[in-house]
Amino acid sequence: MICPNCRASLLRKERPDSVCGKCGRPYALDPKVHGRGMHDTRIRRVVEKATDGGRRNVTVTQLWYLARTGNPVREAGPDNSISPRTAHSIGAGLLAGLVLLGFLVHGRSFAVLLLSVGTAVSALVYGAALSARDMPGTRAHGFVLPSEQSFRSLICTRWVQVYGHLPPGIVDDGAGREARPYTGQPRPGTVEVLCPDPAVRVFLAANDLPARLDLTLAAGLGELCGTGPVVVLHDAGLRGLQLVADARARLPRRVVVDAGLPLRVVVGNAKAVRLHEDPPESVLEEPPQWLRELAPAAPDHADWLVEGWFSPLAAVPPAVLESAVVRAVREARGAADREQREAVAAGFLSWPQSPEPAVEGGN
Repeated sequence: MICPNCRASLLRKERPDSVCGKCGRPYALDPKVHGRGMHDTRIRRVVEKATDGGRRNVTVTQLWYLARTGNPVREAGPDNSISPRTAHSIGAGLLAGLVLLGFLVHGRSFAVLLLSVGTAVSALVYGAALSARDMPGTRAHGFVLPSEQSFRSLICTRWVQVYGHLPPGIVDDGAGREARPYTGQPRPGTVEVLCPDPAVRVFLAANDLPARLDLTLAAGLGELCGTGPVVVLHDAGLRGLQLVADARARLPRRVVVDAGLPLRVVVGNAKAVRLHEDPPESVLEEPPQWLRELAPAAPDHADWLVEGWFSPLAAVPPAVLESAVVRAVREARGAADREQREAVAAGFLSWPQSPEPAVEGGN
């Protein structure tokens, strides 16, 4: 590997204990020890691009997605299992066939041999039928390499041990580290951003978007307490789209802007991170209205959702995510202003005027 400090090419024996044998300086990551693609030079390159040279803060979770070395996925396989009743029916049929065969070959010289072969074949078939009861189809899966736990340990522990701090611009969004600015009752013009992903909320707070854009951050519907517009940030997946529908149902008098990761960006995109979770049974049994409307318009998107696939919002490049949030907040505020102007014109929000006094002494 190449030493990240002096750029010397090092053999394995020339870098004992992660120390360069040429310059004598330690380094954090060794691909032979920590996995393919895990070395200081590559991580620094990813950090430099993600943080725009340190001018933007990025969370460890976002860095994990950006520095991933793989995203293996597997589609669900067909269900080849059979019911116990079917297996027993096969066994009964085989037994009946053996009895019939015995009657047909009774007294023949080859009867014993034929019955022995028939019994052996029947036993094998019945055994295969019994085994098929426990052969459900392969489950779909999608995951990121290296694992989040492993990567977080490399960056938050190993890297800090060697260099004394996280890479410039990287913010630890681990458990208990989320800052919650702008809590309390929002002002009338404040936009509330509803985002279930803590990594994205930490990213927005670390880059001072709440103060810059006059917005508050909420993790769930129960935290929305204002009267202004709402922007929903979510993964491209079934749960995210359902969150938008729930927000609009609960807040019918407020502007709700869907600023989540669009399905059209990730479905069929080999570069997008693709993960899997079992969809809720309630959705499969009784699809919500928005999903029923999506199915005829974009059947491939609907199938993708029902199969349990999703793409995390935190995997979006930070610059793209930040600009999308800025646009969504402006759109939400503009839509709210338009609604207010229309309501005022229609008299819904206009302050009632006192009736003009009657003119006295008229003819």
